[in-house]
Amino acid sequence: PKGVVITHRGVVNGAIRMAAAVGLRPGARMLVGTSVSFDVSVFEIVATLAVGGTVEVVRDVLELGERDAWPGTVISSVPSALAELVDHLAGRTTAESVVFGGEELPASLVRRVQAALPGVRVVNPYGQSESFYATAHVVTEPPALGQLGGMPIGRPLGNMRAYVLGPGLRPAPPGVIGDLYTAGAVGRGYHGRPGLSAERFVADPFGPPG
Repeated sequence: PKGVVITHRGVVNGAIRMAAAVGLRPGARMLVGTSVSFDVSVFEIVATLAVGGTVEVVRDVLELGERDAWPGTVISSVPSALAELVDHLAGRTTAESVVFGGEELPASLVRRVQAALPGVRVVNPYGQSESFYATAHVVTEPPALGQLGGMPIGRPLGNMRAYVLGPGLRPAPPGVIGDLYTAGAVGRGYHGRPGLSAERFVADPFGPPG
């Protein structure tokens, strides 16, 4: 509903850092099924081309369910979409990495993806549109069977910082609920909405002025 002003520097930082987390490399093949109105599409396209990979643009990720096979490197999807077809992928699809975004990633879905695609790397990145990509958590081992709920969102990517803060923008002690703030290579605000920008893009008490 609002346009976020992301700098070229921010796009490059997020794309290159995510490419490393995902394992993108020259010759990699990325399945691109995200609408260009969604910032995830910028990662899918820019990060892949920046490392010398190939993008295969499809209607959406559900197209994998209509194919007999898809030999590629990276599948990018929101969890709810891939959950509908993950069982169909077993024995038909090869992928080195599956990248989720846009929604909470359930541990149960990670186990299903790893069962369907043995040896796959699952990447759970996080970043509001205002910060493009801020953190990433790479899963190589199956989550414990007793683990419920969502997977961690990981640690900040290069040139990014993340804080859990309480009232007065003070750090919340471990175990205490607070609000998540991201800092570093974030956007410049909302296009044409200075009031909302001033409300949401607050000065970083732990970083340089501005």
